[in-house]
Amino acid sequence: MEYEYSSVEKEALQVLKYRQAVDFPELDKQMDMQKDEVITDLSFGRLALTIPQDHYELLTMAYPKLQHRDAEVKSIEWKRVMALDICLPYKVNKKMRSM
Repeated sequence: MEYEYSSVEKEALQVLKYRQAVDFPELDKQMDMQKDEVITDLSFGRLALTIPQDHYELLTMAYPKLQHRDAEVKSIEWKRVMALDICLPYKVNKKMRSM
């Protein structure tokens, strides 16, 4: 079953891809800095993504369930979105980027 994007969600994805292209040097630098860093902290809420605020706002516009009131729905949506290529530049280390 393929998800039907609304026009706002489609536009937000287009703008996010543009912002990623514009900000790519900075995101690439972030990826290089954290290339082989291994996160050993397995505590609750460990860092998985580092997303600039403007990119975060576009992500939540494109995927509205990321801000759902129900924590379970929000968690499922974050896991789904994190598996998409769109989140690759935001993953904090090589191990996370391979997931």
